[in-house]
Amino acid sequence: MNNPPWRERLRYAFDNLLSRGSIALLGWLIIIGAIVILTVSFVTWKTGYASQPTLADQIWSFLITTLISWDPTQGLPWPTRFSMLILILFNLFTVSIIIGVIVTGIESKLYQLRRGRSQVLESDHIVILGWSSQIFPILSELLLIDDERIPVTVVILGDKDKVEMEEEIRTRIKKNRRLRVICRQGVATDLIDLKITNLDRAKSIIILPPEEIDNPDTSVIKTLLALSNNPERRVEPYRIVTEIQNPKNLQIAETVGKDRVEFVLTGDFIARIIAQICRQPGLSRVYLELLSFAGNEIHFHPVTNLAGITFAESVFAYANAVVIGYCPQEGDPCLKPSPDTVLKEGDDLIVIAESFRDIQLWQNRERIQFSQQQQQPSLSHQVAEKQPEKFLILGWNEQAETIIEKLDAYVCLGSVATVITDDSAIAQNASPNLRKLQHLSVLFQQGDITDRQLLNQLPLQVIDHIILLAYSDELDAEEADGITLTSLLHLRQIAKEQGYHFSITSEMIDSRNQQLATIAQVDDFIVSDRLTSLMISQIAENPLCSDVINKLLEPNGCEIYLKPISNYVQLHQPLSFYTLMKAAQTKGEIALGYRCSSMATQQFQSYGIVINPVKSTPIQFAENDRLIVMGEDF
Repeated sequence: MNNPPWRERLRYAFDNLLSRGSIALLGWLIIIGAIVILTVSFVTWKTGYASQPTLADQIWSFLITTLISWDPTQGLPWPTRFSMLILILFNLFTVSIIIGVIVTGIESKLYQLRRGRSQVLESDHIVILGWSSQIFPILSELLLIDDERIPVTVVILGDKDKVEMEEEIRTRIKKNRRLRVICRQGVATDLIDLKITNLDRAKSIIILPPEEIDNPDTSVIKTLLALSNNPERRVEPYRIVTEIQNPKNLQIAETVGKDRVEFVLTGDFIARIIAQICRQPGLSRVYLELLSFAGNEIHFHPVTNLAGITFAESVFAYANAVVIGYCPQEGDPCLKPSPDTVLKEGDDLIVIAESFRDIQLWQNRERIQFSQQQQQPSLSHQVAEKQPEKFLILGWNEQAETIIEKLDAYVCLGSVATVITDDSAIAQNASPNLRKLQHLSVLFQQGDITDRQLLNQLPLQVIDHIILLAYSDELDAEEADGITLTSLLHLRQIAKEQGYHFSITSEMIDSRNQQLATIAQVDDFIVSDRLTSLMISQIAENPLCSDVINKLLEPNGCEIYLKPISNYVQLHQPLSFYTLMKAAQTKGEIALGYRCSSMATQQFQSYGIVINPVKSTPIQFAENDRLIVMGEDF
């Protein structure tokens, strides 16, 4: 094979030079420029036409001429002028190339920045791996964190164009100095892409499953594998929170996740929430406040000065917080432990408060206690007996069976749940678990839940609670939510025309459609992906909150109830919340707040729900008002 001609070799060398980038090209231009200046200067000085006495002075003169194109040719011989002309022309050519190289380099850097491939150098930040609609409620919650980290920094690694991600965030999330969002483009299962987010210095990691695939759990498991098997990762375990949709995948996900991983079982979590709130109007607002960083949330506060006292005494120790449990130094959180439990140094009290930094001991507790004893309020010993309840479940999805099973643990014998769905095969193929229920009977009926004529024929006057489930197994979010909204509108219209009183718990897939349900009142709770996002946000800040919320949602543990205040005290005089706390304690419960029935329809008053109120202010309660307590039986 013949050797290529020198022109092709030169062209190939020039192409390789360009491929090395702007710095290499600029370096070669400097070298070539130095060679040209030295050559011209030497020739001019050697031939005797130099304008300077020494070679060094001549080189300096030509260098200045090349850089600034100054014409010092007056009185010089023509050979010297000709040499300067060569340098000036070379200067024009070189400067043009240098300017082009600089512009190209800047454009290349801007393109790289737009691609979102530059390294993140943040520390103590929150990393979100994946991009989905859950990004926006999570960012909205993180915006409300009361933290010394101002701003809270969030790094998002998504398989989407960086500019598009930033534009969507600017559109959906209001700009605020409390939150700083950094977007990077990449795949969460790629080790090189993961390195961009600076995971080793992150406070916590949130893994979001993709929305466009049928089995998103596989993507979560692959991401956990990438995090666990990264050879360049730090020695300390990561703090990770993610969600698993299919319970069958939980075991393998726990095996793969070698770090401190908190899993949110989406279907099971939503089912347990629905099973509790559908029976108690107003409970939805309580859980929303506890799960959100807006208002009161769950905190862990060191015992310190309270070491040596009993848990019963600690309940009244804080001026602006409600104690609901404690966490031993080496143990799991415990809600409403034995009143005689002695607190020790190193333990944490589990409290409900607006801000961790504002939690203070109650200095005037003894004076308030004496004042309340002087009033001698009358305690009530009424006990509400359980009555059979009637449920109407409209629609069906994979969480329906779990909801019915959880309801069975709450209701008494004789309760009935009627299920209406457009799929006749569901009744025939019902799970064997539904035939083993102890307290609840389940009846199936085929029908279109958006049919007004069908809804009019139902005995709604005897129904206590209605549950609207989205057809999320077969339909997309928009179509399923459209059916739910249509049924909700029909039911509210029927209730208004006929004067019926029943609570409605509606499930929606997309939280954006929740805003369309403006007719919803406090007992019309719209369950959506926002609940899961709230839970994920809470765990990302405090992993122990996961144990507390899960314990509250267990039927055989400590649950939150809204009970008539008349069951605790006589309502003939104004009472403080301190008195209500004492009355609840006599029944083995912890008072968390109250609900005023007069404000049950006022959205800007939180529908009458007050959590962690001022303990010393007297309030005149009405017969229909409720006390929010944490106990073990409804």
